[in-house]
Amino acid sequence: MEGYLDGQDLSALEATYRGVGSAAHRPDLLLKIALYETLEGRRSPAQWARDVKENVALLWLGRGLAPCRTALYNFRDRLSDVIEDLHARMVRQAMYEGRIDPHQGVQDGTTTRACASRHRLVHRRVLERRIGELQATQALDQRDQPPDTVPGWMAKTPPGRQEQSQRLAQAKETLDRRLEENAQRPKDKRLAENKVTVSTSDPEAAPGRDKEKVYGPLYTSQFVVDADSLVVVAFEVFAQASDAGTLGPMLDRSAEVLGYPLDEVTADAGYASLLDIRECRQRRVELYAPVQENEFTEKKRAARKSQRLEREHFTWLAEEQTYVCPQGHRLEHKGQERKRRRGNQEVIQHRYQCSPEHCRGCPLRERCVVNPERGRIVKRLEGQELLDAQRAKMKTPEGEARRKRRGQVIERAFADAKEHRSLRKLHGRGLKRARAEIGLVVLAQTALTIQCLRQARANTGENSS
Repeated sequence: MEGYLDGQDLSALEATYRGVGSAAHRPDLLLKIALYETLEGRRSPAQWARDVKENVALLWLGRGLAPCRTALYNFRDRLSDVIEDLHARMVRQAMYEGRIDPHQGVQDGTTTRACASRHRLVHRRVLERRIGELQATQALDQRDQPPDTVPGWMAKTPPGRQEQSQRLAQAKETLDRRLEENAQRPKDKRLAENKVTVSTSDPEAAPGRDKEKVYGPLYTSQFVVDADSLVVVAFEVFAQASDAGTLGPMLDRSAEVLGYPLDEVTADAGYASLLDIRECRQRRVELYAPVQENEFTEKKRAARKSQRLEREHFTWLAEEQTYVCPQGHRLEHKGQERKRRRGNQEVIQHRYQCSPEHCRGCPLRERCVVNPERGRIVKRLEGQELLDAQRAKMKTPEGEARRKRRGQVIERAFADAKEHRSLRKLHGRGLKRARAEIGLVVLAQTALTIQCLRQARANTGENSS
């Protein structure tokens, strides 16, 4: 690690120290300390401050440097603006040396608990009440009058209450946005207002269930891994609880790092929506991902008492733009509607209906239609042919091979991060600090993987000679 980092371009990191404050500790030595501690699974700057005074390896790496906690926390915060650039330079250097040549990527995401309590998520009424109580207490602070009582959730000092006021204002802004997004959801997916919550200690963190099925504030990190070398070629951290909408940005990030777009990307069913397929086609990237399926899908279908006739059992007539039911009856187009998807994006859904007179006496009505008097309705997205083609592609031998390889590639990176680097809960609040902390883990993984590739090539050369 020592020799490898000595050859890296750290100008972006050094630039964060220019023109401010007194003479700083050498950023390259601080980075070596941070990466060593990260590789050992110690990701807290407070822990680094203790270890630099006691750990012989750190004394050697830092050349006797013993920065205080504040210096190390400030260094961690500065990393958030340059960590992606440092990682990109490391990947490009490996490409220049001929150690990696990424063209096939594997993408997936994982969640990490935020540095905030899952027991202190609040809805709008509670948040507004707290803001009112805090403002009343701050009015007393301005008159130098100590409050009679201070609730347990409120900061105990005027400076602490000032900082808390800013955090609650950010929480209100975040909660208002979530309430607006919730109101735009379909009725069957809309939450009750008191179920839309925000964390007052880390408002940017999104409430959701992590990989251990525990509900709380968290961040989602996305990795794109080279399928051949297992090097993470791109990463990003999102303030959301799912993988939705991350495929396009990650493909763009990968192209920015590599200098060219990937030829193909493999992912799971969370990345195979109609919008995702369109984004891949626009970028001329071949997508290998199952459509709304996983290894449990067929088991669930087999467990059903009655096998309902799904849309796939109906024949699509492209020239006539309609469906034919299994009994040979044509369905009539009954209209279309816009369906809201992630963000402000929408898809168009068409409705086709079979005449009730055909459904009433149909021998398949028990498996086909819920209400024969209304007739069977089949819905089709505009662009459904893209989904059908994607589903057919994943059933080919090549698609099956890509699907099996996906877990072998991407899960190694996540397993290493969580098991060996202890990346299960963050030590800093806010998206920027989450990016810095997760970025350090990725940077450490990438440096270690590339160093192993370098050593493997050196061993091959020795054996051949």
